[in-house]
Amino acid sequence: MHDLSSRPAIVDVPDSVGSYDIIFLGYPNWWNMAPTIVNTFIEKAGLNGKTVVPFMTSGGSAIENSEQKLKAAYPEVKWVKGRLLNTLSQKELSEWATDIVANN
Repeated sequence: MHDLSSRPAIVDVPDSVGSYDIIFLGYPNWWNMAPTIVNTFIEKAGLNGKTVVPFMTSGGSAIENSEQKLKAAYPEVKWVKGRLLNTLSQKELSEWATDIVANN
């Protein structure tokens, strides 16, 4: 079993993160969830009240489980429906991101 309370050290979180209204948060699939260093980042960056858009890469899993776990752990964050990016073209990626920014 993996220790979900683990908070791996992170060297630095830029102060500028707090100045953004929308933050795209990318991570690889790690046992069908976000790696625990993502939790470290969320906590150190102070994302409460921010709009956060998760996106994930994976060899076969969907993003829904990791989204559910992050939403439960950080209810103060305004989560936008995330996306698995494995098969998106550059055009589809650009359209997805533009739509999110326009509607949030």
